Amino acid sequence: MGAPLELIKDRRAQRPEAREAARKEAIAKGKEKKATAESKKKAEKAKSAAAGARGQPGRIQSKMGGRGGSVNKAAGKVR
Repeated sequence: MGAPLELIKDRRAQRPEAREAARKEAIAKGKEKKATAESKKKAEKAKSAAAGARGQPGRIQSKMGGRGGSVNKAAGKVR
């Protein structure tokens, strides 16, 4: 499987400069398409993160209230 014989013959008949130009153009199109898809993906991610953050509290607070110290797990008390 692969390219048809006619396509292979046409490409061999082209001048090297023309082949190189076509290759560079194809690479540029691919990079542009990838960059566009990536920016769209980032925009969607930012949009969903902003929507998710609206209902969330600003910060998670611990039950200890910032007092520090170790917790006795068996009794659930702060020492």
